Amino acid sequence: MKAHDFKKQLTKFTLNLELILAVCLAVAILIGLFDIVKYLAHIIQTDLTDTYNVFKKFLAFTLLLVVGIELVLMLLSHSTSAMLELVLFAIARKMLIYSETMLDLILGTAAIAGVFAIKKYLMTKKPLSERDGHVISAAQSVHDINFTTGLDIPENKGNTIGGLICHLSEETCTPVEEGSEYEVGNIKIRILKMKDGLIEKVILNENHIREVEERI
Repeated sequence: MKAHDFKKQLTKFTLNLELILAVCLAVAILIGLFDIVKYLAHIIQTDLTDTYNVFKKFLAFTLLLVVGIELVLMLLSHSTSAMLELVLFAIARKMLIYSETMLDLILGTAAIAGVFAIKKYLMTKKPLSERDGHVISAAQSVHDINFTTGLDIPENKGNTIGGLICHLSEETCTPVEEGSEYEVGNIKIRILKMKDGLIEKVILNENHIREVEERI
């Protein structure tokens, strides 16, 4: 087996493992919803003096489920924004539940400010663009590309642009190599750069000519 084929199979295997873990987490979160109902009933039956502690536990459990949901989204999207949102919710849970001193609140606030600073100054909101389209990394998620560029790339054929290209390659029997072009909907994708058999850079553009021909 060639090294490229082995890498491809190993990548698919790890992605499937992540999908299985995401499904297990989602099932656990659904089961946890029943415990939230039990917490609500417990809050109603609790005396006024003990309500604070019970509600604190309820809030901690609810925010833990929210963190779990964000973790599922991160496993599915593989995006930097999803990872930062996960960190943000984890910090918020720590602040609301376990902060006891003013120093804890200051450190939590600084951590949240750091996350927002990363999103504003270190994350590229729009991919680099050329005259004929958007030049992006193949590792970026399809969802993030649609959000930042306004394109309408189907999100059910691959989590990342690289995964989408692999799917289209199997559908059209087009080899994955530099210069190869693929079409999905009204979007044309061309591979710009590959390294060690892996896609690094692609260019996306809308196929307006095709849209006009279809309307005619």
